[in-house]
Amino acid sequence: MTRRRAYRIGTVVAAAVAAAWPVLVFPAPARAQSPASVTLAGHGFGHGVGMGQWGALGYALAGQPYGWILDHFYGGTTTGTAPNGPIRVRLVGNDGNDVIVTSGAPFSAAGMSMAAGRAVLMHLTSPGSWTISTGPGCAGPWTPAGTASDTGGSGPQAVATSSADAASATTTSALQLCRGGGNLYVRGSLQGAEIGGVARTVNVLPLEQYLRGVVPGESSPSWGAQGSAGAQGQPRGFQALEAQAVAARAYAANQEAAPSPQGGTGAYGYADICDTTACQVYGGMGAENPTTDAAVSATAGQVRVDGSGAVSLTQYSSSTGGWTAGGPFPAVVDDGDAVCTANACNPNHSWSVTVPAQSIQSAYPSIGTFESLQVTSRSGPAQADQGGRVASLVVQGSAGSATTTGATFAARLGLKSSWFAVVGAPSGGIDGYWVGAADGGVFSFGAAAFHGSTGGMRLNRPVVGMAGTPTGRGYWLVASDGGIFTFGDASFHGSTGSMRLNAPVVAMAPTADGRGYWLVASDGGIFTFGDAVFHGSTGASRPVAPVVGMAATHGGGGYWLVTADGSLYPFGDAHAFPPAATTSAAPTGAHPAAASAVAPTADDRGYWLLRRDGTVDAFGDAPPYGPAPVGSDPAVGLAATPDGGGYLVVTAAGNVFSFGDAPNFGSVRDQVPGYSGRALAVAGHPGS
Repeated sequence: MTRRRAYRIGTVVAAAVAAAWPVLVFPAPARAQSPASVTLAGHGFGHGVGMGQWGALGYALAGQPYGWILDHFYGGTTTGTAPNGPIRVRLVGNDGNDVIVTSGAPFSAAGMSMAAGRAVLMHLTSPGSWTISTGPGCAGPWTPAGTASDTGGSGPQAVATSSADAASATTTSALQLCRGGGNLYVRGSLQGAEIGGVARTVNVLPLEQYLRGVVPGESSPSWGAQGSAGAQGQPRGFQALEAQAVAARAYAANQEAAPSPQGGTGAYGYADICDTTACQVYGGMGAENPTTDAAVSATAGQVRVDGSGAVSLTQYSSSTGGWTAGGPFPAVVDDGDAVCTANACNPNHSWSVTVPAQSIQSAYPSIGTFESLQVTSRSGPAQADQGGRVASLVVQGSAGSATTTGATFAARLGLKSSWFAVVGAPSGGIDGYWVGAADGGVFSFGAAAFHGSTGGMRLNRPVVGMAGTPTGRGYWLVASDGGIFTFGDASFHGSTGSMRLNAPVVAMAPTADGRGYWLVASDGGIFTFGDAVFHGSTGASRPVAPVVGMAATHGGGGYWLVTADGSLYPFGDAHAFPPAATTSAAPTGAHPAAASAVAPTADDRGYWLLRRDGTVDAFGDAPPYGPAPVGSDPAVGLAATPDGGGYLVVTAAGNVFSFGDAPNFGSVRDQVPGYSGRALAVAGHPGS
């Protein structure tokens, strides 16, 4: 019988056929202290699909015309035309309210003529039926004047119509929707519609007049005055407003023609589009501006169409962060998004926010006390910072975890976009970690990014150790013959791969600046590369038990070697320390379980010694914690948090246990159920 042996290589799961292996049951990882908050660093504002408005401005100021901008963001589309027909706009803020209308000029309502300054109240009484009352102004008092209904049960039942043409209407002659906080002046007509027993208010007006109330709400009219002289005798920034006008027109025209889930066409059946950010921001006549009016007029009728000639749904957002999200249009780099001039600087190209743990717990109450976030996949593109937008992530807590999408998480927590990474230390000064395996496979957790592995390579000797770079943007793997493999920003400084060794290499440690490293062999021999300085070795004294690990002091002026019997050998500015006062460990060398790793505290005045049975002996100022409940799965790797308040333990089966302030982002077996490889090391990713 055979089983499929799966192992993770970064974010890729590969499979091979291996011999049957016993099923082991492991205890749950020890829980870390709950962080008070988590810091996220991200890019962009909005969904990132299609055109970025700040990017359009950046490209316009660089001299690109609006046609080029639209071609860039809406790949696969070309310029087409749309008629200036009526569009029905749902005025969301008046949902459920009476439709109260007035005007500074004569108008009609429900077939009745109204004098200038008079007001009409249209009140829904039952499905499809309205009572009509009149009064001297928006506040009444009201006098019943009639009824209106639509026995067919579809479309508007109560209609108010201006006496002025929509294109030539002024605020005096236009209709006003009476509402608290100020009336809404609109071109065209106002209609009352009953949908599901609830009153809705709809503004119907020609498409081009609608755009006059949209474009200034989506892109600042001031952009049209930015930059040097450009096309059409306008400043270069005017091209961004023209691009916005075309995109908004195409979006609206697409919605008009789209089949409605409620029947008919448009987003709602009774209306084509809404007036909020859920559709396009529409502010009526009060939002209109001469500069954006000029952009609408200069591009009159222009839309974007696909290969079949259908008007495209030209979505756009405030800021793409530097790359569009892809989807209906190809993902493209958005260099314009980084625009920053004295008069227009994108505040959303890059951002950082600290989210309280309580906010996450409120958004995901089933998790209990918040512990960590782990990004499990991204949507790309690969060239984008952090690998692009978050596609999925796991929110871990004391009572369990919740798997969600990046977009949902961003919406619930009020983030600017789903393009973010966990960068602030959830706890202990690390925001992720890597687990290395004997075949060179690398597993990434939290904010620790995958930079490559030897998991798919044929190795001369197995990998025996790994270390992360000081920046957290790379790591080294070392094989038992001293061969060094570099990934990310880890630099190669030499190896013993071509030397004949007296004993195999068992571990490595980088220097403080990452410009060198030490290798140690099982006989205690030390090999230095780059700026690593030789401080001594046990090579000549031949310790009773073989060396199994090493750790460097934080300044790089020394190191400790640990042997299998638990003996510690300090060199350089590394010192030996007595057991911590509350530790259960016997004096060094007397513990019955074999040692496997050592890690220093933040000030190098103490260290933890890991034994294969999961016991962690504390020395000097190292805080003592309980043993890792490893069972029959030997503990093989140890990594301390930068602040010295905790550590991570990894077992041969890839289980990760956290103690003190070390966060837990999961284990190898969480990513690869049934993992049958052999883990050997854990390295923390530094938080910022």
